[in-house]
Amino acid sequence: MSAARTSERSTISLPTSPQKTYKTPARLGTDYEEEDKNLVKSLVLSSATLKRQPDLNRKSHISKSSSSTISSIVSQSHGLISRGRANTDTQTVVTSTSGLKQQSANASGIDRIMGHYNQQHQQQPPPSKPKCTLPASKCQSGYITASKLFNMMGYGLQNQYLFMHAHYLYIIDCRSREEFDDDHILTAIHWEDALNGTVYISLVERFSEIVLYDEKGIASNMSTEMRQISNRFSPPGSRPCVILAGGFETFHTLYPFNCTQKNVRSTVDREKFLTIYPSVVLDNQLYLGTGHQATNWKVVRDLQLTHIINISIEHQCVFPDKIKYLHLELEDKEDVLLKDRFDETIRFMDTALQNPSNRILVHCNLGISRSTTLILAYLMKTYNATLYEAFRYLRHRRPIICPNWGFLRQLLDYENHLFSYVYTDPKDPIFH
Repeated sequence: MSAARTSERSTISLPTSPQKTYKTPARLGTDYEEEDKNLVKSLVLSSATLKRQPDLNRKSHISKSSSSTISSIVSQSHGLISRGRANTDTQTVVTSTSGLKQQSANASGIDRIMGHYNQQHQQQPPPSKPKCTLPASKCQSGYITASKLFNMMGYGLQNQYLFMHAHYLYIIDCRSREEFDDDHILTAIHWEDALNGTVYISLVERFSEIVLYDEKGIASNMSTEMRQISNRFSPPGSRPCVILAGGFETFHTLYPFNCTQKNVRSTVDREKFLTIYPSVVLDNQLYLGTGHQATNWKVVRDLQLTHIINISIEHQCVFPDKIKYLHLELEDKEDVLLKDRFDETIRFMDTALQNPSNRILVHCNLGISRSTTLILAYLMKTYNATLYEAFRYLRHRRPIICPNWGFLRQLLDYENHLFSYVYTDPKDPIFH
């Protein structure tokens, strides 16, 4: 592993804390501790409808169903979101969830996992474990990182809010009008328009997140414009607006393709101009996404991908002359021995990332189960992380991850292989 990669890592603590929910409109938490099970349940709309269903089975429903199921559920629970179209990638995720079997009542998966876990914990105390070195996931209080904002614009099911509900994410540009007109983040509104517009205080709590940015993102020098906006949209008792760390300069450096001169705010404009990208797992190194994204040249080009791990039977490797592939033609079924490919996959990723300019996309069909499992194994091995630590880290970046029970069992076996002990409790709510 290169020194450049090692130097960027910092130790992370993984506390358990109260979580937010979308049962009533609320803003999406920016701190690591606020991204927990209720957020995931809201993004998937019902954990029972998504729980442990193979990607392949999900895919079979796509041609037979529409987004009406999720649209109606969201509308009923929020009273805010009307039915509407979504872009191609979002539509795939949305339609694939309709008609799924409810498996939460079937405890066979967790029971099988718990057998060895209980036996081990009754027989021996936990040995000392190497310190987890996953990169820090938390930004300074009151801030949001550029990669976090980028991921919020690209979550799988969460895009339904972005396209169908204009109040999902409110990005306010606090620079001069001239700077805004020259270039700004997609979907952002200029601060003068925000103050003079028709956004009433009563709507503020409906925003998942209100993000302010200037050129540099320095809180100690908060501009007058930022203070005005913050006072307007953060009434007493409400959650404060957050500031984009590093400002527009940092975001534009990392994601210039998500910046524009156009005003992209309406649902129609968002569907026309906004591309849904894979989730950033490791900055400028590793991404987790869908099969459609892996076959979209704009996505591959914009992210400067050099390597793709395709773990699906649904999608082909369509850029063999430009991308180095590892293709694992495996189904998303509990009895598939994905762990037999962990070492091969990790070697492929380690070799690729020895060159700091290389970037890897790992995908299956929907970026929920198979590809998630491979990335979790990589994080566990590379950063001395337990399954719990790796899962919590990855879910902060992509809340819709949901490996099937068979894959979770294999990841627990892998944890035992790495540390000669299973520290992760399979019954922890994070997995349900």
